[in-house]
Amino acid sequence: MRERREPDARRATIADAVGRLLMRGHGAFPGMREIAAEAGVTTGTLQHHFSTKDEMLLFALEHHCRRCAGRLQARSKEGTPSPRQVLSAIVTELLPLDEERAAETSVAMAFVSRAMTDPGFAGHYRAQRRILLDLFSEQFERADTPRPSAAAMILLQVIDGMRTDCLLLGPDAAQIDTVLDRLLSGP
Repeated sequence: MRERREPDARRATIADAVGRLLMRGHGAFPGMREIAAEAGVTTGTLQHHFSTKDEMLLFALEHHCRRCAGRLQARSKEGTPSPRQVLSAIVTELLPLDEERAAETSVAMAFVSRAMTDPGFAGHYRAQRRILLDLFSEQFERADTPRPSAAAMILLQVIDGMRTDCLLLGPDAAQIDTVLDRLLSGP
């Protein structure tokens, strides 16, 4: 059993290193030597766990998505949240408000950049986006928001812009609260 956990832990360490490097490099995908040094492994170890940079990026995205989902799941155990509380929690978790979420956002942005030129990545992008749209629509529907699908699309578009601004300009908590209040209060 130990042999199984060690490779998973090493892959997670590499995915975390990719996130940190992307965050510091503002989206430019780092070289293998740089990733290996950041993860504290050899380039041979990288090649053992990932045959291509694309495979590494896809794993990093999935790793960071699982981490975000875990935080959301932990929050959901705090009782039965209202649709507004659910949406606010999701938005807060998706915004790069601390180093961990900034690394996650940087991986997501590198993934989006790659999806613009790679049909396989574009398919993953569409699937991830559909999951978020469905989740948002469900919450807007629970809140009796008119046109919940449209509200979900608007919220997702705003999140995309807010993520970029937070990464490049720094998070502005007051501005974020104002935007969230306006978006989540309905029409």
